[in-house]
Amino acid sequence: MNTAISRAAAYTYDLPRGKIAQRPCHPADAARMLVANPETETITDSCFKDVDEFLKAGDILVFNNSRVIPARLLGKQAGREIEILLLEENSPLIWRAIGRPLKKIKPGTEIDFSAGLSGRLKERLSEREILIEFNIEGGAVAFKEWLNKKGLMPIPPYIRAGRSDNQDRSDYQTFFAEIDGSAAAPTASLHFTPSLFEAIKKKGVEIEYVTLHVGPPSFLPLIEGPGNTLSMPGTERYYHDPDLLKRLIQASSSGRRIIAVGTTVVRTLESMALNKGSEAGWRRTDLFITPGYSFKVVRALVTNFHQPGTSHLLLVQALTGLKLLDKLYKHALNSNYRFLSYGDGMFITSIFKG
Repeated sequence: MNTAISRAAAYTYDLPRGKIAQRPCHPADAARMLVANPETETITDSCFKDVDEFLKAGDILVFNNSRVIPARLLGKQAGREIEILLLEENSPLIWRAIGRPLKKIKPGTEIDFSAGLSGRLKERLSEREILIEFNIEGGAVAFKEWLNKKGLMPIPPYIRAGRSDNQDRSDYQTFFAEIDGSAAAPTASLHFTPSLFEAIKKKGVEIEYVTLHVGPPSFLPLIEGPGNTLSMPGTERYYHDPDLLKRLIQASSSGRRIIAVGTTVVRTLESMALNKGSEAGWRRTDLFITPGYSFKVVRALVTNFHQPGTSHLLLVQALTGLKLLDKLYKHALNSNYRFLSYGDGMFITSIFKG
């Protein structure tokens, strides 16, 4: 369901570079949290360590347990530096990827990544994507070891120009991450700690997990189409879990609140609902949630502050309505909240019914 939306309908704002967080808070749950109630259009300043004060027994928090892989590789070809970002494994040594600069590199070209690893550009899949085949003595096992030792965490370019360090290996990973596959972190979850989970559970709140491997739709620009419209730049893989979907729908029908932690969780749950007759297994989604969307499962959202003109911000606009969203972002900017992946976040406690 990759439906286009007019650019004119999308909320936008000016984001000064100085508002973009370059490191996360330590401890993670010390980050500030702006609480928004779409029903009353009220907002409250708080912090994540106190999130349990805004939860009630019976609520269900749903997290994305996908694990970020050290997907950024630096190599050389004919003396120039080549940057590769791994997106998805086709087979253990063949990956879909994006890279730069690749315009002048033809299929068959070899790239040296040092320490015994090389790659061959196998095929161009699109203007953005390539298929790359890796070669290393020891095969797939050795490649995975190389990646874990030499690969770089794929932090966004607005954080220290994308140059990660060892600290990012823990900072840019949720403590409960389990299933390898993401090329970016589900950043709303970064605010949660083991002790915060314990406090939440003591409140009588249930915790569930979905898996969506974060890929291009979460970090590439929206595609501009005819009539100044916007659409999603590709698909992401998620695990379709009909048993979880059934439990959540039953819980929601009994009045319990389903709270998605992050926009990737929203897209996963809503994609599951739209494919509710499917058997369990891996699926792809290009679901583009925009203002006017009718939510099937999600009733509240924990999320970060997003870049203008992104699918994430349009999804949040669908939850809050334009008036409250504008109020939230103006308040956050004026109150020195920290923005984007390593920044602060907000808790939208219900859905706007405008």
